[in-house]
Amino acid sequence: VRQWMRVYYAMTANLDYNIGRLLKAIEEKGIMENTVIVFTSDHGELFGAHGRMKKNIFYEEAVRVPFLISHRGKLPGGTKCDACLGTVDIMPTLLSYMGMDYPAGAEGMDLSRAVKGEADAPQPEAAFLQNTGACAAWENGHEWRGLRSKRYTYAIFKSDGAQFLFDNINDPYSLNNLANSKEHCELLEYYKKML
Repeated sequence: VRQWMRVYYAMTANLDYNIGRLLKAIEEKGIMENTVIVFTSDHGELFGAHGRMKKNIFYEEAVRVPFLISHRGKLPGGTKCDACLGTVDIMPTLLSYMGMDYPAGAEGMDLSRAVKGEADAPQPEAAFLQNTGACAAWENGHEWRGLRSKRYTYAIFKSDGAQFLFDNINDPYSLNNLANSKEHCELLEYYKKML
């Protein structure tokens, strides 16, 4: 884990340095006010949390990723949006934000109003999560699907039907699986049906 962390943080430092170079070049060209800058990643890292490394799981450390947008003079600094953004929402959101049309049949939701900080902007109830198998080993048996709402994360494994339900507010490290809790039966069924 320590070696993995050293490599990860070295890559992070390199990324930070090179983003700085890009921003400086945009500034020097005088096009910062005309440039929408987006910073994101495809997954978080577990670094030993839950006895795991890397990604491929529905725990909070792996599924929460940054999605930062900067547009000088157009988006006030510090504007925060806590929408449950999924990958399919990126294209309609960015195109709409820039005043462009996107295909009517496109998957995903336009969250540009939420990005601008509009309190009444429509948002998805949850983001879809999935793992299609043990990516590096190309082996079956690890597939799962899930949802993450602002309050809960729900997931189910394909192999054995094991279900997981976590309260993201009261249990931010996904330590207490509520799937077998009698008090949460209806909620479990609600998310299973939504999935």
